[in-house]
Amino acid sequence: MTHVKIWLPEDRLDITALNVAFNGLPVTSASVALVSGYFGDLDELGESLREYFADGASWCRVGNAVHTVSDGDAEVRLVPRSEVPTWHADYFRACWGSREGARIPPEFRPQYASYVDRRQETRESCLRGQDLRAVAAKDGAGGVDKLVRHHQTQLAEWYAALDQLLCSLHTAEDPTEDLPEWVTSVATDELLDWHRTREYLTSAVLEYHHGDSGPRPDTVFGNLRFDFSTVAVELVPG
Repeated sequence: MTHVKIWLPEDRLDITALNVAFNGLPVTSASVALVSGYFGDLDELGESLREYFADGASWCRVGNAVHTVSDGDAEVRLVPRSEVPTWHADYFRACWGSREGARIPPEFRPQYASYVDRRQETRESCLRGQDLRAVAAKDGAGGVDKLVRHHQTQLAEWYAALDQLLCSLHTAEDPTEDLPEWVTSVATDELLDWHRTREYLTSAVLEYHHGDSGPRPDTVFGNLRFDFSTVAVELVPG
């Protein structure tokens, strides 16, 4: 069993020695996240890659990349490296076999995959008031300001990524027509998630500065539900 400890300046580990290939080209590198997912066991990673991308296995092409097809939270994919004719293996943080992924028509998967990659770089855990207090205790008000601005920038980038996706899909379909139902469904789910993250940020700031964030919607399941004394009102019924 071959184990490695990962500490790399770049998100790439050389796995050429595993002798894994797909479509006549070797898989020569893997992301740190993917290798970490196998706890550094390169032998197991190599066996999995051979199994995932064998003839008859459940995989599909998305643009010039190759993805496994599953219904979980992430898939493994092979991406061609631009500098040499080889493959790079990493995680794709969505699944074509899930309810969310299955609604994407195959011809529009490349646009959605680009969005997922860009979104993944901006999604972090939701902030709470206690997080800001912990930063204040360590780094003072300047640390709090830096953290809040960072999350604010992440939200703006996430929104811009969704805007780019919708523009590409709208143009691809017909710019004079309304968005197709599946695009609206994707946008609604993503915006509910985006709104939940933003709501946590604004509530954390309110709680930090004023001690109480006031009434808040329930967003645990990506919905917008307000609980009153005798009834709950959902702005977007689940």
